[in-house]
Amino acid sequence: MPLFINRHRGRLIISLMFAAIMLPGLVQRAMARPIRIACVGDSITWGYTITHHRLALAWPGVLQKLVGKKYKSANFGHSGATLLKKGNLPYWTTPEFKEATRFDPNIVIIMLGTNDTKPQNWKKYGLQFTANAVALIRHFRHLRAHPKIYICTPPPVVRDNKLGIGNPWGINEKTLVAGVIPAIKRAARVTHVMVIHVHRLMLKRITHPLYTYFAHDGVHPDPAGQAVMGKIIYQAVFRR
Repeated sequence: MPLFINRHRGRLIISLMFAAIMLPGLVQRAMARPIRIACVGDSITWGYTITHHRLALAWPGVLQKLVGKKYKSANFGHSGATLLKKGNLPYWTTPEFKEATRFDPNIVIIMLGTNDTKPQNWKKYGLQFTANAVALIRHFRHLRAHPKIYICTPPPVVRDNKLGIGNPWGINEKTLVAGVIPAIKRAARVTHVMVIHVHRLMLKRITHPLYTYFAHDGVHPDPAGQAVMGKIIYQAVFRR
């Protein structure tokens, strides 16, 4: 019996010594893992119309440069996506929604609503936008990492008939300002999340003609416009 006890104690001591050697390395590796940021959105987030270095020049990539290596800013934008569950292309049904969920982010930044201004979406289902936004926020809030969540107002929609600037999809500034943005603010109040006022701050900060920061459709910010959005979001999340 004493021999068995000694052997048992010996194994225990060896195990404790091994743990003491390995634990600092495991803790260090765990601490070295970057903080995960999920950038949830539509083609504006995806970087539509950016022909070169899209991932770096779209606002999630701009954000990555600003936050540094301690963070991982991942782009989960899907072109054409609506926040509305009954919209013509609900974000809920996209591969990016599933990928963002599996990513288990520590921070979620949502920028949806531009495609919801299309007449076929807003006229039929616009009254459901606030409830759908609340549901999306709560979906991410209940993930294992229990992320901090922010919701953005989308950038302005630019139109100029003389310059030929406009879009064929029915996306419009009037519905964005009168319908989508107030609904986003209501959802934020219900869920107690912070609104990042991308729309208002872009109008405030851009001193040149607004259309010069957008692609020719007046919907998608060009690299200069994306840089403005990335800085606005960075300052709201990390420099408050």
